[in-house]
Amino acid sequence: MNERIARFHHGTTLVRAQRIAEAAAFSPQRTFLALGESNRDLAVTFAQRTASKYPAEGGPALVLITMEESSFESMRRRGLIRMIGFDPDDKPELRNRFQWVVEPGGVLQFNRDADDWTWIRV
Repeated sequence: MNERIARFHHGTTLVRAQRIAEAAAFSPQRTFLALGESNRDLAVTFAQRTASKYPAEGGPALVLITMEESSFESMRRRGLIRMIGFDPDDKPELRNRFQWVVEPGGVLQFNRDADDWTWIRV
């Protein structure tokens, strides 16, 4: 039986994306992700936002991470990763959309369970 795969996107700068993908790990802090290709635009929005704050870091980029869906579901059930809505004061196009947050205590588990870490420019 083939395992289903969860695909995450994390928006950041090129320098940071390369560092994260090379280490195949996030640092143990609250980490925000978009789940699935249909939500990739959310990660792009945050990559652009982060790149505008750090213009010397090579522009916007995404870290692409895959994980077996069973690992993702296990983390979700244990509260290590959870879905949250955007703040009502955020951009209007983000209202009624959701992102996934890996809590600091779940980052090590996320890093261990993730299968593939790559980056792309956006």
